[in-house]
Amino acid sequence: MHPFEEYLKAHNLEALTVSVQAHVRYVTVWNAVKGNPITSEHARKIRQAVITITGIPYGGPLAVIQEQRIDQLPTLTFKKIPR
Repeated sequence: MHPFEEYLKAHNLEALTVSVQAHVRYVTVWNAVKGNPITSEHARKIRQAVITITGIPYGGPLAVIQEQRIDQLPTLTFKKIPR
């Protein structure tokens, strides 16, 4: 069981309640519960939501997607389509 799932169970929280408080989709919280990566912004919102609801911060891990800066993304060339 993922530590975030244990936290929710210990505080009798439902993923839906957290998603509403965090203003994120339910599937985002579900992914956090299962240990799947989420964006750093969503992780911040979820951490803020649970501390707002329980008064106790969640200090455990949340898998975060490693985001690249826009200037580090690969560029693609466009192929001209003949008419």
